[in-house]
Amino acid sequence: MELGERKQRILSAVIDVFIRTGEPVGSKALVGLLENSVSSATIRNDMAELAAMGYLEQPHTSAGRIPTAAAFRLYIDRLMKRNELSDEDRRGIDGILTHAADDPEKLIGKASQALAEETGCVAVTTTPTGKTADIRMIDVLRVSPHSAALLLMSGSGLLRTRVCRFDREVGDKTLEMLSQHLNQSFCGCSLSEIGLPQIQSMVVSLGEHGLLCAPALNAFYQLVQESAEAEVSLTGQLNLLHHPDYDHERARDLLSFLARRELLTSLLTAMPKGLRVVIGSESHRPELDGSSIIVTRYNLGGGPDGSIGIIGPLRMNYATAIPRIEYFARSIGKILDEIMGENNARNTDEE
Repeated sequence: MELGERKQRILSAVIDVFIRTGEPVGSKALVGLLENSVSSATIRNDMAELAAMGYLEQPHTSAGRIPTAAAFRLYIDRLMKRNELSDEDRRGIDGILTHAADDPEKLIGKASQALAEETGCVAVTTTPTGKTADIRMIDVLRVSPHSAALLLMSGSGLLRTRVCRFDREVGDKTLEMLSQHLNQSFCGCSLSEIGLPQIQSMVVSLGEHGLLCAPALNAFYQLVQESAEAEVSLTGQLNLLHHPDYDHERARDLLSFLARRELLTSLLTAMPKGLRVVIGSESHRPELDGSSIIVTRYNLGGGPDGSIGIIGPLRMNYATAIPRIEYFARSIGKILDEIMGENNARNTDEE
């Protein structure tokens, strides 16, 4: 049933008050908010009808009503008035991210920490899914006479490292030769193109050094696999324990779900591009009943992208949180594009 304008105003007012107070809302509390344009009796009748339509419910014996998940869905999709960020808010976010603009992982971590602090929710981020990203740089650095560190930077902007140990001492010339072969063979290749057959071929192409360098090639293969998969990161989990909308059992169930990163990664990466607000049972995860996920993507010049958002109770300030998350995502994408542009220019100069 289509809601008339008056019922929409009443439902919006109920939700706004409930988000602010966390208490059931009665008709008398709405009279002033509606500028005395509607009588208390009319509001009571409309709230009863909204309850019959599944948008409001009456907890316990309280005279007031609280919005249902269906009400929040309608509110977000059609009724909500966004609280756009002020210039001061934007400058504050820019300042936070600028301090980490030289390191993609640090940048995403700073954004996640700031979101958790500002919203009182759990901030969630995923690194770009890099299956289609190409390899930009490979380096092999000595750690000790019997070990070396491999560095791999992909087109998704993330730098990953792994240490390997050799069966016997390896000379500097061997490490230089290995680094040269890796770059010649794999720089410019997409991560999805590199599998065990390519690694085995390199063992052969290295000739007498092949078996000696096998641990490093295995480490390189592991780096490729890690770089191709999205990695989920959480910040602010303890916020759930202090939120009044979560009792001990619900908070425990939600934290247990969040600890299973593979489930959360699958949920986030399956979402279409653009802003998504998933409310309660829409996630098809019982642990997320009574919770909402707000998530959007940050883009890397049309290439691989990752996600950033928050997880918290149904009663959250969507009108403020959504513009903030969108601004973080745009800023992250812009800074990552700048980082990748600088790295590309540096690599071209070196060539």
